[in-house]
Amino acid sequence: MSINNRSMIKKVAIGISFVLIVTAIVFIGLQYNRFSKVKSEQIERANAKGIVVELDQGIIEYAVSGEGDPVLMIHGAGGGYDQGLLLANRFLPKDNRVIAVSRFGYLNTPLPEEPTPDHQAALYNDLLDELGVEEAHVVAVSDGGPSALKFSIQYPERVKSLTMMCAKSKTPPALTTAQSFAFGTIFDNDFLFWMITEYIQSDLLNVLGVSKEVQEKMTPEEMVMARDFFEIMNPISLRKKGIFNANVQFIELSPDDYPIWEIKAPTLVIHAEDDTLQPFYYAEYTHEKIPNSTLLSFKEGGHMFFSHHEEINKGVEEFFRNVD
Repeated sequence: MSINNRSMIKKVAIGISFVLIVTAIVFIGLQYNRFSKVKSEQIERANAKGIVVELDQGIIEYAVSGEGDPVLMIHGAGGGYDQGLLLANRFLPKDNRVIAVSRFGYLNTPLPEEPTPDHQAALYNDLLDELGVEEAHVVAVSDGGPSALKFSIQYPERVKSLTMMCAKSKTPPALTTAQSFAFGTIFDNDFLFWMITEYIQSDLLNVLGVSKEVQEKMTPEEMVMARDFFEIMNPISLRKKGIFNANVQFIELSPDDYPIWEIKAPTLVIHAEDDTLQPFYYAEYTHEKIPNSTLLSFKEGGHMFFSHHEEINKGVEEFFRNVD
């Protein structure tokens, strides 16, 4: 190849690189302008239904939906009362009064000096007193597990039943490289997180426990549910303190501190074996240690139980009915 040809190729490559860089800058600029406009809408939506009360044990945000037997709905990572309402609508019977809370550091529930699961359980107890609820079904999702277990151990008279959905009950494994990256970057930046939820949801689902194989089998309705799930996580800064607090509080869940074999309430444990965010051994441990427990498991479905939502809805409905 002649020197002239090499020089020409180099110039073309530089020109293409320049165009790509300019295009990327313009695209990011346009997206940031769009994000700046929707962020206020996201904040308004996050505050729309929450009620904030100050009780003896501290401040807690909650929302109530529906009528019937009360259900204390405890959300997972990245959530708040809004995630609780979304998941309750998807998985629980319609004839219940759902009391969805925001855990410490999520939305308008502040981090107290001691943001422990024990303290959180005491605040749940206060909230039920405030609402005049003597006894409730308790449903915990993912990182909602530890405070639900504490509540069930320490306030057994308030727990009509316990449902642990892909819920943490044991010392977790170390974060994967991808999960560490997510905690260290995308969960620390509203714009970056929004961009990911807008354009690469599939990769985010994969990081959060739903494999590509499971995603390929998702129905259109499940795709809508996944989109709604990620949409309400924005802006992530309203939930960041709670996410990072969990990394501190849940670093070790020792049997001495969590004697879950003392739980007397009928318990339903729901988990998928291929959940890579909350490993299946949590479910095996919970089912083994809690005397009056039932295990509803699936070979696949990931952290969000895709392809099994109807089965779970029917299973929970039957479980609640048998408890009654």
